[in-house]
Amino acid sequence: MSVLDTKKTSAQKLTVRVETGGVEVVSQLADAWRRLCDETPDGEVFYRPEWIEAHLRAFAPKATVIVISVWSEERLRAVLSLIRERTFLSGMPAARLLVPAGLYSCRAGLVHSQGQKEEAEEVLRALWQGLKELPGWNVLDVSFVLEGNGLDQISNLAATEGFPVARKRLMQSLYLPIGPSAQGQPPWLAGTRPKFRANLRRARRQLEEQGTLALKHYTSADPEALGRFYDLEGSGWKGEQGTAIKCYPRTQQFYDAVAEAAAQYGYLSLDFLELNGKPIAAHFGLNLGGRYYLAKAGYDETYHRQGPGQLLMHEVLSESVARGLSELDFVGPATWDESRWASARRTHFRIFIFRKSLYGRLLHAVRISVHDAVKSLLKRGPDENAPLELLGKPQGAENESGTGA
Repeated sequence: MSVLDTKKTSAQKLTVRVETGGVEVVSQLADAWRRLCDETPDGEVFYRPEWIEAHLRAFAPKATVIVISVWSEERLRAVLSLIRERTFLSGMPAARLLVPAGLYSCRAGLVHSQGQKEEAEEVLRALWQGLKELPGWNVLDVSFVLEGNGLDQISNLAATEGFPVARKRLMQSLYLPIGPSAQGQPPWLAGTRPKFRANLRRARRQLEEQGTLALKHYTSADPEALGRFYDLEGSGWKGEQGTAIKCYPRTQQFYDAVAEAAAQYGYLSLDFLELNGKPIAAHFGLNLGGRYYLAKAGYDETYHRQGPGQLLMHEVLSESVARGLSELDFVGPATWDESRWASARRTHFRIFIFRKSLYGRLLHAVRISVHDAVKSLLKRGPDENAPLELLGKPQGAENESGTGA
């Protein structure tokens, strides 16, 4: 590991450190990094160092890692991890900075302290100073950035300083706040349709006629339980299309590492709905800070008409008080199944910050301006204010439409 630069800012006596190396750069900061996440209201589980380490070891083991951190004396105030790669943008060569996170990491962002507004802004300005002075890059390109995250705010700082910036909406995810009971209904059912609730009861009766239904919950990275989850997740169309976790050794390595770390730090939640001891639906979930993140799910398509995934969700939410849950976060792109439970949305963006240079402006013109102009000409540009369409076909849709048994 090498320290490339250390700078001090004035008002809070902040120190900006830029360090490079391998995954050990993340490991050496991990304890302070985790404390910062724990202190931060939006310290998403996916921004924690164990997620960054798992991604690097599985998908980019030889990458050079760059970590920009902001300190107030010995207290970590903000941290951003990056990797640099040579690539092509619209046919033009570019040195691109990426956050070591991807589709399986669900979200990419940075974590920073959020005390007084002015102090938080100063911390982000210090981090941006370290980023913009980093040599050897043409564009910062990060996908799955939550609206309002520190990276989103840094893109605004960059724009005010004349850097070419683009912000493209990628997806919306659903979430369900779990408050007190309302109108005699459990809080997670209060916003659902009566017909949906009736279908849940009917589906449960149909399955109980075939045997015993049971919820199994694991907070340890039990290899047998993980194996059952991978088998179930890959048993249907995902396995057939080759997109299941177990189809790719590196992807399974990533989830194994995340499960081990989540169990170690007390937020793993593997949940199974079993019929006569056989799993028919499963969650790879995370319970941190009162939020249940549904990172991955699967179900036995033999029971599609009964909607076993919906029944499992009901069972998990029924334990929300015991598990200390205040929110269910569906994490991925919004689907019809999830919309039965939740309607509130979080928007995710792809953020581009181009170098304020002649070549950076040229890249921006070719990659962003020309693309936008063509879409506008063809009238294919999406309405950025309209809710994105829900994905997938609902489980148990036949029952909800009244056409099923």
